[in-house]
Amino acid sequence: MILSKVQRFKYVELKFQSLEDWTEGRDLLRCNSLFHDRPRFDCVVVNDDSPGMSVARLLDLFRCWLPSGTVLDLALIRGFAESKWKPRTVWDGCRVLDEDGDSSLILVDYLVRGALMCPVGDRMGERTHYVVDTIDGDMFLRANY
Repeated sequence: MILSKVQRFKYVELKFQSLEDWTEGRDLLRCNSLFHDRPRFDCVVVNDDSPGMSVARLLDLFRCWLPSGTVLDLALIRGFAESKWKPRTVWDGCRVLDEDGDSSLILVDYLVRGALMCPVGDRMGERTHYVVDTIDGDMFLRANY
């Protein structure tokens, strides 16, 4: 595959239909190594073939123009997998995920909406995160299948 042109982006606006009331929602997501003097790489819910909700960190965004005239919007992501670590206090629906080391390139069409991931500790580069499913009703329904 030969590319005619590739352009890099640091921001994407995702529109999604809420599972709670079927209204349109919108998430503004960033992948920027220097956003207000700090790195910011937001997390997203990914539509893939695995059971349950898949979450990934958005690392980069690209628009590619092919010689055929086709335009592809691609996202470089790093996925999360179920963690073996368990908190001292476990609650119903507690999901703890570890950020993988592997990255993959997917179509932006497979990004569903933003996800809020909370690190379990305050160490720099923490890989283990809680899934925060209480940001709205739609996220609660998605995370608790």
